[in-house]
Amino acid sequence: MPRWLRWAAVGLATLVGASRPAPANVAVVTPQPVVKEIPDASLRDVAVAVYDSLRPVIYYNPELMRRFSPALDSFFMAHEYAHIALHHTRASALRAGPGIRDHLLQAKELEADCLAARRLGETHRDATLAAVRFFSRMGDARFDMEHPTGSERARNILSCMPK
Repeated sequence: MPRWLRWAAVGLATLVGASRPAPANVAVVTPQPVVKEIPDASLRDVAVAVYDSLRPVIYYNPELMRRFSPALDSFFMAHEYAHIALHHTRASALRAGPGIRDHLLQAKELEADCLAARRLGETHRDATLAAVRFFSRMGDARFDMEHPTGSERARNILSCMPK
């Protein structure tokens, strides 16, 4: 299956899954806006989601994506779709002081990781396990102060995976 088709399937599953109430017996699916995926080779990150209730966008760096396995690519994209499903924006965090801002942004990253792990753990467990291995190898390193350490992310993803 082509990577873009796998990303689309993972993204749709993440968005639809996020619209279901967790404890309910009957799932009510709320229509979600179409997420536009835009390649941008100048992006310094693998991917970035921009939530907008009408026109959400995921920018991704195709050159960086090619460095990883299709399974890890799927997790990264599911993580970005989770930011959109969770309506994450940076606005509230950016109004806070630097220490609080970083903490709020790290919490959003962990929340997006968790939703991606829950959704992928049901259908693409290999993608979730690839993310656990990737972040475990990072150990106490982090991309920047807005992201948790690799160890924190790996533990969080494992705790969120369906049993």
